[in-house]
Amino acid sequence: MTRSLRLEVFETPDQPDGPVLLMPEEVEDIRLNAYERGYGAGWDDGGQQAEAEETARRAAFARQAEQLTFTYHEARGHVLAALKPVIAAVLDTVLPAAVRASVVPLAIEQLMPLAHAAAEAPITLRIAPGRLADFEAAFDGLVLPPLDLVETGDLAEGQAEFTFGALETRIDLAHAAAVVRAAIDRFYLIQTEESRRA
Repeated sequence: MTRSLRLEVFETPDQPDGPVLLMPEEVEDIRLNAYERGYGAGWDDGGQQAEAEETARRAAFARQAEQLTFTYHEARGHVLAALKPVIAAVLDTVLPAAVRASVVPLAIEQLMPLAHAAAEAPITLRIAPGRLADFEAAFDGLVLPPLDLVETGDLAEGQAEFTFGALETRIDLAHAAAVVRAAIDRFYLIQTEESRRA
C-alpha cells in the first residue's frame, strides 16, 4: 500500500484584515516585553556612553599629565640653566677664596696636637708660594713647638704639608675644591641627558 507524501507548508498564514482582539494577559505580556527591551537598550546605551566618557576623561587626564611633566622638565631645565652661571661664579671666586681662607686655620688645627706631642723635635710646614706672611700672622701669639715654615713650588694654593720626623700630614683643599667642581659639572651633564630623554 502506498502512502502519500505530505510536505511541510512554509507559507505564512494570511494576516487578518481587521483588528485582532487580544486577551488582557497577552496585552500585558507585550507591554512588559516592550518595557524590558526598552529598559535593556537604555541601560546598554547608558553604559556605553559612560564608558566612552570615562575613556575620554582618562585620555584628557593623560594628555594633561604629559603636558605637566613636559612643563616641569622644561621649567627645571630653565632654572638649572639660569643657575649655571651663578654656580660657575661661585666656583671661580668664592670657592678659591674659601680654600685660601681655610688652609691657615686648618693648618693650625692640625698643628696643635703635634705641638703637644713634640716638645723638642722641629716640625716642618711646607706651604704654597706667597703664603708665608699669612701663616706667620696666624701663628703670631700661639705657643708652638719649633717650626720651620718653607714655601715650596710643588704645592698649590690651598695645600700644606707637615713633616714631623718620619710622619707626614697633608692638607689638600685644592683637591676638595676640584672634587666639588667635578661633582657640579657631572650634575649638569646628568641634567642635560635627562632633559633630552624627557
